[in-house]
Formats: sequence, C-alpha cells, structure tokens
Amino acid sequence: MRSVIPLCVLLHLLFSCRVTDRIIHPDTTLDLSKKGLKEFPAYIFEKQGLKVLYLYGNSIDSIPSRISELQDLEELYIGKNDLKSLPPEIGKLKRLKILSAQYNALNELPEEIGELTELEQLILNQNSLRCLPGSIGSLQKLENLQLKINQLDSLPYNLGTCTGLRIIYLNRNNLTSLPSSIGKIQGLKELYLSGAGMLLEVPESLCEVRNLEILEVDQTTVLPTCLLVNRANRLTIIYH
Repeated sequence: MRSVIPLCVLLHLLFSCRVTDRIIHPDTTLDLSKKGLKEFPAYIFEKQGLKVLYLYGNSIDSIPSRISELQDLEELYIGKNDLKSLPPEIGKLKRLKILSAQYNALNELPEEIGELTELEQLILNQNSLRCLPGSIGSLQKLENLQLKINQLDSLPYNLGTCTGLRIIYLNRNNLTSLPSSIGKIQGLKELYLSGAGMLLEVPESLCEVRNLEILEVDQTTVLPTCLLVNRANRLTIIYH
C-alpha cells in the first residue's frame, strides 16, 4: 500500500526549498532610487556579482570611471539625475543589456558606447543630445532605441547596421531627414517620428522594411509614395 504524504507536509517542503534557494543565490540587485544621493556611492564597487543597479531619481552629476569594475552588470538605471556625460569606461560593461539614462542633461555619448555589444535597450529620452556617435552602429543586438525629447539634428548613416532594432522613438527632435540606411533594418516593426522635425523627409528606402507595422508621423512629414501603398497591406500610419 502506497503511503500518502499529507498536503501540509508537502507545502512545508516546498516552502523550505524556496527559502533555501534564496539563501544559496546571493542578491544581485541593488535599488538606490530616490535616496537623495549627490554622488555615486563608492560602496557599490564592493558588491560582487551585481547585475541590476537602480540609481533613478537622485542628484548624481557624474559616473566614476570605476564603473568598469562592475563586470557582471546587466541593467543600469541612472535616469532623472544631473548627468551631462557618461564616462568612456562605461564601454567596458560587456554584459550590459539595458542602459536607461533618460531625464538627464546628456549632451553627448562617448564613442565607447559602441563597445556594449550585448546591449538590447538604450533609453535616452529627454536629454540634450545633438548627435550620436558613429560607433552606435556596432550595437548589433540593440532592439529598443528611445531618443524622445532631445536636440538631434541628424543621425549617423551606420544606424542602419543596427539590424536587431525593432522599435525606434525619435519624437520631438530637430531632424530634417533620416539616413537611407534605415532601409537595412529589416526587423524594424515600430518607428515613432511625431515631432521629430519640421518637414521631416522620410527616405524611400524605408519601403524596403517589410516588417514595419507602425509608423507615427506628423501631417507635415514628407512620405514616399511607396509607403502609402504598403499601408494598404500591413502598415499602419498614425498621423499627429
């Protein structure tokens, strides 16, 4: 005759396993959001194995070069601080997948940003960026690029080599055109251009992006005829 384990015993065993798992696996996340910090805390570098770091909503005005010591870091959230630049050493974070530095005063990005070859999300909304470094074309795994509310007047031609891009936000900038290389981003699904620039001209090469599903533009945006044809098939064009 098979013995039956009481439900209460099973629950106790399951709970005990969960507790054990939490003890075995060290905490790899540090949340220092909205702590009133005025500088990057030095003790962070003592935390081995850190993968996720939140510093959102403080008053930090610079990131130290020692950021390169956080070799296991995969997600870095430094939005809503007082940053005007990022150190070149940020390019040494070879495992970084998410970099969110929105709501700062960044006026440029270091060329070394292109060394973040594992980066999947680059979120830079509401800064003071006028241009992007050409090295951004090296971000082959980048899927989500957010550049809303900046001062961009041009984009590097080799943006088209970021073939992993799926979503691009360029709302509220000063663009007059997009690089023709954008047509090489075959996986692009969503492109947001409302307010991206007065009389913005969209290149015909965008028609080559067969997977494009959403295109958000202004009434004054100059669209190639081929896009209007594609709209009847799969593309939704949203006018603002």
